[in-house]
Amino acid sequence: AEFNDSIGEQWHEDFQAFMHKSRENGCQYDDEFGAQQEIYTKYAQNYDNLMSSEVEQYVGFNILANAINEHYADKSLKILDFGCGTGLLGQALHNRNFQNIDGSDCNSGLLKSASEKGFFKNLYCSRGTSNLPTERLYDIICSSGTFFLSRSHPCTEVFPDLVKLIKRGGSLIILTKKSYLDKDYVDWGIVKEMLRKNIIEEVERVYIPGYRKVFEFEQDRLSMAAILHYKVVQ
Repeated sequence: AEFNDSIGEQWHEDFQAFMHKSRENGCQYDDEFGAQQEIYTKYAQNYDNLMSSEVEQYVGFNILANAINEHYADKSLKILDFGCGTGLLGQALHNRNFQNIDGSDCNSGLLKSASEKGFFKNLYCSRGTSNLPTERLYDIICSSGTFFLSRSHPCTEVFPDLVKLIKRGGSLIILTKKSYLDKDYVDWGIVKEMLRKNIIEEVERVYIPGYRKVFEFEQDRLSMAAILHYKVVQ
């Protein structure tokens, strides 16, 4: 379908308003996951247009790609874009000359769009790490706009499994909306325990305004992005 304003308005109601309600009111985990995946599938063909449109103005993937580009001069590093969706972050990294990018997502409709972009080395249809390679393949696992979006999106529970796929000395780098870090469904005890056991070290936590458009129901009027960067120690 050709993209137009009415599709944008419908997406906002179907997805962003729905996600906001589920964040605020709590929502049965499986019910929310099923509904959310149906929405992603419905909009898969229009997703990239939606993200760049007036309705979203989403640039989180560029913020994260810039941060990764500043940290890493070696463009041959093996990277996994976790929760890659249609491949916006992977595309932004590819545009910055990173050559060795895999992607994973649990939505086959979004992955089809990612595949059509043509630069991913491997794409995995996987919820969490269930269908991912089991060895330490990656120098960097990164994720933009996927973590903490709701209680059925990836949260800290997946950190221990992701870290097992990263080479020692490699990085887990996540970009999300800062306001999501304080939600009651995010368990920071898992990360504190990983830090205490010296499994990971925190490299930095950076806040940057302009993650995307500010929505009518949001208190954060700067739309602050948060970049969480951890180094894998063991």
